[in-house]
Amino acid sequence: MTRAAINILGATGEILDVTSLGKADITCERPGPGQYLVRGTLGMARPPEGWGYVINQMDKDAAVTISFDDEVLAVSVAVDGTPADLKHSITLHVSVEPLPVMEVPTPPEPVPVDPLEVAQVELARRRAAADYVIAPLQDAVDVEEATEDEAAALNAWKKYRVALSRVPDQPGYPTVIDWPTTPA
Repeated sequence: MTRAAINILGATGEILDVTSLGKADITCERPGPGQYLVRGTLGMARPPEGWGYVINQMDKDAAVTISFDDEVLAVSVAVDGTPADLKHSITLHVSVEPLPVMEVPTPPEPVPVDPLEVAQVELARRRAAADYVIAPLQDAVDVEEATEDEAAALNAWKKYRVALSRVPDQPGYPTVIDWPTTPA
């Protein structure tokens, strides 16, 4: 068994919320003034797990009687011996069935990573980034409108692209790669 706290609105019997460490499919109906029938619990949670019930300070003069029979938790409220709705709310600390233990599936075995495939994907990504930067710089040079900074940047990016083309020639390739530094 586990426990849950239920907040029930006095005037309507509407459940405001359920805080549960187990099942939370709890319902409540109000058949008449001061009568609340709660279904889906195993009764009140006894100490030390539970603390019974709490009513709002607005309802301090109300007398509360609770019984549990045929899977129905009956809450009766009276003021001066007459059934009366709570002005505010009541919090019930009840027992509920624990959530079913879910079987956690065994994760699949990791697929071995092919270092050559990983290296080729990264090389293609870096090459595409270089091509993207080089194209407009090369256009500026081709139409003789490049500034000195653009011409220097074009040279740096082309050297970087050449260095990328030589990565597969490195001794540790594809498992150990010394990637060239991207130009600033």
